[in-house]
Amino acid sequence: MSLLSFLFKKKKPSLQKEDGLLKTSGELISEVTDGTNLVDGKQTWELASEKKDDLEAMKYCCDTELKKMGKADLVSAPYYFERVAILSRKNKDYQQEIFYCEQYIEKVESFYLKNGVKGIADVRKGPRFKAIVKRLPKAKELYVKQST
Repeated sequence: MSLLSFLFKKKKPSLQKEDGLLKTSGELISEVTDGTNLVDGKQTWELASEKKDDLEAMKYCCDTELKKMGKADLVSAPYYFERVAILSRKNKDYQQEIFYCEQYIEKVESFYLKNGVKGIADVRKGPRFKAIVKRLPKAKELYVKQST
């Protein structure tokens, strides 16, 4: 099943803009999710490179991705969660790193439990998801050391 077919089960937006041009997939996702995939009017992917070192922006992207996941049944992109984890560790905020790693893992596992993997990509097989899972024990270890 294509992404658009999957989305259109939720809502049936027009494929064309008012000027007759075709809408982009991002525009269609925004319409289907009532804009929950936007951060300050931009797609989260638009902020990926320009704000990758901005912890607050990346946290906002995480929240937006989770809202999109709930609204459109599309799995959240791991990039933002990995960036928050990296930036949190750099700031020695291990509790925050643990929170975002655990939250992402839990939400993704719940997503696939509910939706299965037939016809959709399984982000759990990708390197970013695996990196998030891998860094969690170290973050917990660092948090314990910091707390004692």
